Amino acid sequence: MSGETETPGIAVVPLRDLNQPSRIAERVEAGTTLIVTKNGQPIMRIEAIGRQHAPAWPFRTDPMGPVDLPDLDLPTLTDEEISGTLRGMGGGLDS
Repeated sequence: MSGETETPGIAVVPLRDLNQPSRIAERVEAGTTLIVTKNGQPIMRIEAIGRQHAPAWPFRTDPMGPVDLPDLDLPTLTDEEISGTLRGMGGGLDS
């Protein structure tokens, strides 16, 4: 692209280079952050979505934190007892 400077992972490009959206998209998908300038002044940054800040919670599937299950005062079952109870349930071809 014309008239740009580059450091590892970051490229400074003039606004007129945005007339080539396919080339811009390829570079961003490859991991380059683009700083776009107008008249030599930075006006925007373009970066891949995957490089945004991490979510506030440690696991995306668990935003509420640990689950606190109530004690229902039920008998403790062994794995064998559970397997025996569940065997054949579901009516699949393998039952």
